[in-house]
Amino acid sequence: MSTLHPGLEQRLVRLEAESIIRAQCHRYCRALDRVDEDLLRSVFHPDSTHEHGAFKGTSAEFCDYAMATVRALDWTQHFLSNVSIEIQGDAARVESYFLAFHRLNQGRPGSGVFHAHDLRQHEDVVIGGRYLDRFEYREGEWKIAHRQGINEWESWTSVDPRCATLPKLRNPVFPSNLTQMFSGE
Repeated sequence: MSTLHPGLEQRLVRLEAESIIRAQCHRYCRALDRVDEDLLRSVFHPDSTHEHGAFKGTSAEFCDYAMATVRALDWTQHFLSNVSIEIQGDAARVESYFLAFHRLNQGRPGSGVFHAHDLRQHEDVVIGGRYLDRFEYREGEWKIAHRQGINEWESWTSVDPRCATLPKLRNPVFPSNLTQMFSGE
């Protein structure tokens, strides 16, 4: 096969690495939306560092911060697009665009980027930005070694009363574990 397609093995290794890196980026979003702390921590190397908004520290500390933030929200949905990956040996530079939707509950104070929440009403906050990552391949795994989250814009709107009672995405009826979803457990 290699005589017909020179360099095929190298291209396949690169494609596999890109697929794994992209999946890790999606796991990060899923972890935030499902408030799955173990999944969130699994995308970072133990010594990973993190910058996002006013936060600067270790990714382990960011996981604590992020989980406290999303637990205080009614729901979140994070979407990724335009994932660009440049692999150089055992390191990769990754840029991902994100859109993040957040529901702030009436009467519940917001923190961090949500500190301006009007407690008299439900509010939806949409944030658009980019994740700039350095992934590293260590001990057989591609994980984030450094992440910088850049919030480029945000939009705040009052929630239409017809939408305020939609079921939460974190409802136990919606499994966060794909294995549970397909096995019926």
